[in-house]
Formats: sequence, C-alpha cells, structure tokens
Amino acid sequence: MTLRLFLVRHGQTDGNAEGRSQGLRDVPLNDRGRRQAEAIGDRLRARPLVAVVASPLARSIATAEAIAAPHGLVVQRDARLVELDHGLLDGLTGEELRRDYADFLAQWRDGDPADLVMPGGESMQDAQRRMVEATEAIAARWPEGEVAVVSHNLATRAFLCYALGVPLATFRRFRHELASFAELERLSSGGWLVARLNEQCHLPGD
Repeated sequence: MTLRLFLVRHGQTDGNAEGRSQGLRDVPLNDRGRRQAEAIGDRLRARPLVAVVASPLARSIATAEAIAAPHGLVVQRDARLVELDHGLLDGLTGEELRRDYADFLAQWRDGDPADLVMPGGESMQDAQRRMVEATEAIAARWPEGEVAVVSHNLATRAFLCYALGVPLATFRRFRHELASFAELERLSSGGWLVARLNEQCHLPGD
C-alpha cells in the first residue's frame, strides 16, 4: 500500500465570481462555493481517508471541513499550502490589473514565471518550494493511505509542475478549477504519479 493524495482546490468565493485576483485575502466561500464543497465531500465520502490537510485560509478550511466531516476527521492546517502571495495585485479586477500592471501582466503571460515575483508578493518558485515541503511532510506523517489536501489554484499548479517534472511555465497548459481535484500516487522512488487532473464530475451544474 502506498500514499494517495487528492489535491483539492477550494470552492467559489465572491472574489472568484467577480474575476478578482485572489491570493492571501481571507475571504469565505459564497453560496455556490458551499454547494461545491458539499459536492466534493460527497464525492470523497467513500474514500478511506486517513487525514484532511488544508491551507488555513477560510475558503480552504470550509472546503476541507466538508470533506472531513463524513470521516469524523479533524482538519489539519498547514500554512505552506496557502495560495501564491499576490502582493499588491490581491483583490484587483482584471480591468484594474490591465490598467495598473500591464508590464507585469505581459511578463506573467509570456515570460518564464519561475522567479517572476508578484509586486509585493512572491514567485511561483517560492510557492512551489513550500508546496513541496508541505507534501513531503504529509508523506512522512502518512506514508500509506489516502489524504485530501485542500489548497489553491496557482499553488497547486506549481506543485503539479514539480510532480510532473516539467518547467513551471507549463502551469499555463492545464487547469485546476474551483472545487476540482487532482489525484496523485506516491512512487517507491519518492516521486509522484499524477493519475488524474482537474476532476470535476461531482460538481453541481449551476
């Protein structure tokens, strides 16, 4: 038996619905996000989860609690699982970003994002490093069984690039939608096998 991870993105917030940049702002799930959290909790209800670990931000904790409740588990918090720090961009709309940070957006869209630091925030490489640290700690604590890990969009995509062994710029080539999950298996070599990406078939159609 080996370790299996379900890497879950939290449900929707009003910031997501409004198309706002959302990093470390601590915003709650909205009504749709709560329904999404319940849906992913139902989806993972039959899995033999041994732990649920989450970013300490409210949107992640609420999603994690919906997953943990059917299993009688207490959500473990790990600050290394928080979203990429968006710095000065946090909370801005797309229009505001294009108006005030056009040069940065061009670099973000077309350049190498690995060490491109968000103004006042962090880089994808920074986020990847702490995500790897967090998942290695999880693997050390629970070397066997199934663990749900609730995090965020860019942080999880940074980790998935590591797991796939591809450059960080590859994050632009796949999605990790709200309340979706990726499924990974721990290899005997210490690496990861990515068995599933952006799984969403459990989500309500609203």
